[in-house]
Amino acid sequence: MKTKIVPFTYDRPYRIATWGYTFDSLTELKYAVSIMDEYEFMREPVSIYYDPRTRMPVDQIRQFCRRYTPDFLIRHRETREALLIEIKPRMIAFHPKLAITQTVAENFIAQEILDWKYKIVYDDEIVLSADQLEEFDVCFKLNSKSSWKTWFEEYRKRFSARNSSIFRYPSENRRLQFLMFGNSDFGNPNKWRKVK
Repeated sequence: MKTKIVPFTYDRPYRIATWGYTFDSLTELKYAVSIMDEYEFMREPVSIYYDPRTRMPVDQIRQFCRRYTPDFLIRHRETREALLIEIKPRMIAFHPKLAITQTVAENFIAQEILDWKYKIVYDDEIVLSADQLEEFDVCFKLNSKSSWKTWFEEYRKRFSARNSSIFRYPSENRRLQFLMFGNSDFGNPNKWRKVK
């Protein structure tokens, strides 16, 4: 008996703009909170344009191309391990589209010779510490956008005071250099691309 794949549609996204990023859902925000202690992160770090027939990235955008934008790029501050992350609900774990996006992302990483790995994180895998959960629960109880904005700003201030290593880079450019390439020196930005 053949299993029928039911198309999954997301509810209308509830966008949350904070810390210089826009999160499409509370699940994405929860993920960001869960990794902040150990990882630098960037939201929607790259849009990958690809040929849907070959699932290979393309250099020039053409009419037949498709676009895939993973949710996060994260890099561990100590081990420097980098992960390209897609956040998904567990209920679509076996959806065929996930295999396509994984292939596209892995092809992109290989083509660009990056040290990243691709990973799908399901909503039920996101675990908060007791302190993080307490803070997140406070966030859930807020009713207005202005109170959300105040909460996020206060949380960021408390978090940055606790974890000064996040802001040890003298500039945003150096932080991005660390996230993208695992180093904080400027070096040659083309060294990670294939020489043709």
